[in-house]
Amino acid sequence: MNYIKKHGIEKFIEQQKKRIKLFETMIANFDDGRSRSFYCKSAALLDLTTLENSLDRAIQKTKTDNIKPNDTKTKAKILKSILSGNALKEGVELIIKS
Repeated sequence: MNYIKKHGIEKFIEQQKKRIKLFETMIANFDDGRSRSFYCKSAALLDLTTLENSLDRAIQKTKTDNIKPNDTKTKAKILKSILSGNALKEGVELIIKS
């Protein structure tokens, strides 16, 4: 509510649409069948710039490490690790269930 009061509802809606798009990208490219709730929490709790940077880093790491596109387990592990590290920097603890 404070964000809406300060920036307006239009800005809030715009930001939420970006979060949804990032969440959809995470699901489409990094979902191992067990990570959706983790990605959803990340998309809801983390700063938008942090989310964008985390996803970019994970995409880059999968390319530099030559991770196969269908190796979703490894890709999910990479993204969850990056998101968790960035979350801790923001004072947010995301729980990773094995």
